[in-house]
Amino acid sequence: MKTNHNNNSSVLLEIKSHYTQMNEAMQRIADYIVSSDQYDVYITAGELANQSNVSTASVSRFVRLLGCRDFDEFRFKMLMEQKRQQEQKFTEDGMLSYNGEAISGTAHDICKVIFSKSIHEIEETWNMVDVSQVEKIANLLDKARRIVVIAVGRSKLTAEALFSRLYRIGYPIFIFSDSHEIVNITSIMEEDDVLIAISNFGKSKSIVEGVRRAKKRNVHTVGITSVKGSPLSLSAEDLLYSAYDYSADNSGKLYDPSSENAAQLVLIDCLYMLVARENEKRNVAYFKTFSKEIESEHINK
Repeated sequence: MKTNHNNNSSVLLEIKSHYTQMNEAMQRIADYIVSSDQYDVYITAGELANQSNVSTASVSRFVRLLGCRDFDEFRFKMLMEQKRQQEQKFTEDGMLSYNGEAISGTAHDICKVIFSKSIHEIEETWNMVDVSQVEKIANLLDKARRIVVIAVGRSKLTAEALFSRLYRIGYPIFIFSDSHEIVNITSIMEEDDVLIAISNFGKSKSIVEGVRRAKKRNVHTVGITSVKGSPLSLSAEDLLYSAYDYSADNSGKLYDPSSENAAQLVLIDCLYMLVARENEKRNVAYFKTFSKEIESEHINK
């Protein structure tokens, strides 16, 4: 049974994630909503169409693309979104920020912001995750002759987490982050292999081209990203999305938040546990053997 929790997802996040999938009229609606300093949540569908210079039919298509039954449901979600926004702090230019929120005050205040942002991204990811899709991908990984993971930059954190979990219970998994190595491996993969491609923005050239190259060889491809409608999401056969508000991050200074990676790591743990249960006795035995042997690497007093 398909389990999808989109109903509680951030409306503005959904608008930004679907932007590249929208036609010109819907993009005008999106631009109007996102750019409004204080969007009027009590505006009618006709008034929104007039303000955006589009037809009411375009407004209807816009809200359905976002997963809303009708405009009233969209208006209610926007009301809830506006209440959340009113509780957030806005960052002044030149100030240090974390995922769009000002970093100031005591050490306790700063740490609380970072923890709350990570918790928020995990909750948003849960709200948008399709559990049946996670289960499907786990089944593919369990049956694969070889699992290949490709990622560059910050996405390598997620890739390494998947590698370390599956490798220690005996799965044939390999990770590549060098662009030349990615070209090499995706050129020689076979039909019974599975390619996992991870890209936060979904537009890293070596990752997207690696997916397209593998698909030509009839390799099953899986993408992990945060941007719907990105080149990676349009190229991979199966997708897992993590929540992340890139517009908020645009105001960030100095530091790339790991809150997105935290959400992806939780997704990886879900995959890992679902894969591990496929051959539970064998996998638990492998893990116990590994855990016992690794004790020799520990320093005892």
